[in-house]
Amino acid sequence: MDDHTVIGRAMEILGAVASAPVPMSLSKLTEETGIPKPTVRRIANQLVAHGVLYHHLGGYRIGLRVTELGGMAARQLGSAELAASFVHELHRRTGQIAWIGAVSDDCLVMLDTAFARDHVRIMGTSWPPKMKLETIAATAAGQLMMALRANETGEVPRWSLTRLTPYTVTSPQRHLDRLRSAAETGEAVEWEEVRLGWWCGAALVPGPTTTHIVGLTSNVHELSAGRGLGQLRRIADGLSRELSKGSFSR
Repeated sequence: MDDHTVIGRAMEILGAVASAPVPMSLSKLTEETGIPKPTVRRIANQLVAHGVLYHHLGGYRIGLRVTELGGMAARQLGSAELAASFVHELHRRTGQIAWIGAVSDDCLVMLDTAFARDHVRIMGTSWPPKMKLETIAATAAGQLMMALRANETGEVPRWSLTRLTPYTVTSPQRHLDRLRSAAETGEAVEWEEVRLGWWCGAALVPGPTTTHIVGLTSNVHELSAGRGLGQLRRIADGLSRELSKGSFSR
């Protein structure tokens, strides 16, 4: 049905072409979609220009760009499902908050978390689905994001940290030293620097299409950093090995 929007009409055209067993002519495409022929021609030719459709011998068929996007989507969905299983295993082993996020420019997009009933309150107040680096710079994930940038640019970025607790590292030199260590090891930790009574460790896990950060957040009285980081490292290594295979069973 023609909803008279450009996106809606483009989707109608794509759907009609994708469902046709043979290349679809302009006349047939107009008949199938109910969209005026000049509009069908204009949108279809724009889709051809972007590789989404292919035009040959008077007919349209799906272009290679759709195949590429479909493959990327399948890999991303597969890697997200795979990552979720590792996050839940980390929670099972430690009893603490396990999580994974994807690095997107200067933001960390949360993909999955696993936690106990006792953690519902803190999860509801402190964990937005998308966090900018400037707001999480003092966290273990923030350290890794800055370290990742250092690996890409060859420079450790200077960042002015706000003191959130008496333990927040605000010394520029100490902060730079810590970022260099995170850049070398792919791991970071903070102890009561963001919230009193809580520590957090994180590990960088590259993927085929996305760089992930897997982490563990724990009450300081419930799990030692030594034991928690050991479990985190095992989970991150296992996830890295699976992601490096490049194919995921559904």
